[in-house]
Amino acid sequence: MRIIPSEISSSTRSRAERSVFAALKAIPDQQSVALHSVHLGRHRTKRVGEIDFVVITPDILLFIEVKGGRVVQEDGKWYYGPAGREEGPKESPFAQASGGMHEFERKLGTLIGDLRGLGVPSGYLVITTDIDLDRTTEFEPEQYLGRTAYDGSRGLAKGIERATRFWLGRNRWARTPIPSDVRRRMLDAIRPDFDLVPNLQSRLTDLDVAFERLTNEQMDRLDELESNPRLIWTGGAGTGKTFLAAEAARRKSAVGSVLFTCASSTLASHMTRILADDAITVLPFDRLYEVEHRAFDHLIVDEAQDLMAFDSLGVLEELVSGGLENGRWIFMLDQNNQVLTPDAYDSEAWDYLSTLGSVYGPMKRNCRNTVQIVKQVQLFTGADLGVASAGEGEPAQFVYPQDAHHEVDLLDSYVSQLVEQDVSLRDITLLSASGNWETSSARLSQRASKIQRFTDVVGSEHTRHRLTWSSIADFKGHESHIVCLIDLEPEQLEGRLDTIYVAWTRARAQLWVSCRPGVRRKLATVGAAALHRNGA
Repeated sequence: MRIIPSEISSSTRSRAERSVFAALKAIPDQQSVALHSVHLGRHRTKRVGEIDFVVITPDILLFIEVKGGRVVQEDGKWYYGPAGREEGPKESPFAQASGGMHEFERKLGTLIGDLRGLGVPSGYLVITTDIDLDRTTEFEPEQYLGRTAYDGSRGLAKGIERATRFWLGRNRWARTPIPSDVRRRMLDAIRPDFDLVPNLQSRLTDLDVAFERLTNEQMDRLDELESNPRLIWTGGAGTGKTFLAAEAARRKSAVGSVLFTCASSTLASHMTRILADDAITVLPFDRLYEVEHRAFDHLIVDEAQDLMAFDSLGVLEELVSGGLENGRWIFMLDQNNQVLTPDAYDSEAWDYLSTLGSVYGPMKRNCRNTVQIVKQVQLFTGADLGVASAGEGEPAQFVYPQDAHHEVDLLDSYVSQLVEQDVSLRDITLLSASGNWETSSARLSQRASKIQRFTDVVGSEHTRHRLTWSSIADFKGHESHIVCLIDLEPEQLEGRLDTIYVAWTRARAQLWVSCRPGVRRKLATVGAAALHRNGA
């Protein structure tokens, strides 16, 4: 049976849930889908509701409540857990399952239509993996699977079949099999709401605690984890590659050791904090010597285009069990680098790697940048960023200072305008094309003494409260609501386009670009070349 997510999270501590997860996965059923840990945003009697498993089959929508370990009932109240550390008093598992089922049906009905009207039958099954409950008037035998019948997971399939027959008799309006399009609509309605993972930006900037839904495209990529031992996911900046890499690392850590690496030391520093709660080793590529005598079960390489050379692949070969040819790995790749930095991208190394793994992409949905930013980048570089899905924003702003002093006057004026509009300084990042703080125009700013260096705060416990300055290289893999590109000279656009590609795609909402003398003409040449490459 297909199960979502394909790997159980390492944060799931319940042995009972892990057992049922594995048992569902082992059922030879190609038509049904099980979803683990489905959250209910609203519940009539609880602050937050959760259903252990929701199973969508051609015959029924089945809700499964799982209890492991010791269960105690005293005076109509239920307690769960070892003696002296029980949780409770709580309602019975049958009341939990029934309440969750009805609340879920109500919520799902508002999204796809009344389930009874659609002929969709539903029911629940309570499983206690470690004990057998005495029969009471609260449940029928078909609604329950105890330790004996569960039989170490061997009896789960039979228990589901028995429960299905029971509930079909109670759902007299049922029209089975449930049409495939209705099952698809149910799955689409559930998936975006149950599988929530931390937004990369919220962790990076310590902004409001926020969560970002996985898109259907990203969910499909994650579903490939189990069936494909070697994956190459491609996509332009903003399509969620790092976001996916982090979630893939979490899922793989549940079934083996994981090494997460990338070329950028700041991105590795950030990911160390993101993945701190999981059994994952995170190191930048230039520090892999620290684990040179280890072989990991899983290898995940983010921003792999920066390591697309045979020497780099040789280093990675030694760090994954089975090597690149037979090991389990995922490479996240932005193939736009073939155009942006052709000298640093070895196409023969790419040809070799692509024969070893399954290549998917490019990913089509840009979930970071506004429509205006995506169009701006595509116009000047010809790069494929996918379809913008972050919404509309303001057009990019270009200014043309005469020198560094004029540049900083324009910059200070723009930042002041943002502050007057209640924009927080922590949402603004100054990206320096030169990457040299000592010569950057930002040092001349009236706010210079309060500007934070990005390398001082990334991956640390320090929160960003002030304006942040960074080189473009250090900010690769990161993002900011507003990006101001400064210190840009014509020579930085000679023979390569990665300066503007990386810098401009860091902006989620607004982009401000300062073009020193000669840059405007150079950008016009770059834009014309991009149009020519695209046949315009």
